[in-house]
Amino acid sequence: MKQLINLLLSIFILSSCYKPVYTEYFDEENYTEFTTHEILLEIPSERILKVFASRRCPGKTICEVTDIKILITLETKFSFLEGKDFYILTDNEKIDVNHRRYTFSYDAASEYIDGTTGFAREKWVVWLKANDFEKLISSEEVILLIGDYKLNIETSDMEKWETLIKKDLLVETMEEEQKRNYSKYVEAPISESEVREKFEKKAFVEAEEKTWDLVKDSENPEDLRFFLEQYPDSPFATPARLKLKQLERELN
Repeated sequence: MKQLINLLLSIFILSSCYKPVYTEYFDEENYTEFTTHEILLEIPSERILKVFASRRCPGKTICEVTDIKILITLETKFSFLEGKDFYILTDNEKIDVNHRRYTFSYDAASEYIDGTTGFAREKWVVWLKANDFEKLISSEEVILLIGDYKLNIETSDMEKWETLIKKDLLVETMEEEQKRNYSKYVEAPISESEVREKFEKKAFVEAEEKTWDLVKDSENPEDLRFFLEQYPDSPFATPARLKLKQLERELN
């Protein structure tokens, strides 16, 4: 426990020297991502939630704010985020954020903080409208409700998140060369939500293609049924149905 507390103190001390928001341009896909410095929240069993906020803009621009992505991650021996309700309490409102995307993965090779090998990574991704995000950063009290747990976020952390949506504050965090690019171009050619839709569609297509590669040579009908359940409108759905019928005939 003492070791964990010392680690947290070191992290918090170092975090005070970090930028409130980091700017990163992705050349291949031609977009910029602005990401806040992490907020650390302690939960039971000496585990630490990491909370980030970010947004994307096409090209090298500071586009109009429409949506903000909230990312919550956790390294854990036992699942914590899965299956729990999620709300955010501000001064005057309870924001329902159960429209999240949850992922779970297991790392069998890496060492956990207690010295044992193997741990899980949980992740929630939530999209907030700009007006809901502004309620967070202007609120005197912000509480994350995760199931029965109440986690307070410091007002000072929320104030730092304001940088994410204020152009003048955002430019101040940039390197000199970045300032030349981003302070000039304010309006984006397309909306941020359209950019997000584009990247989510690309990720879906890539997952669909990889799944088809895994099941197309399978002799197990359940593999093909799984594919059709996940991707009923896929261009691979027709050959999947034909092969499924063939396998069913062979088994009968």
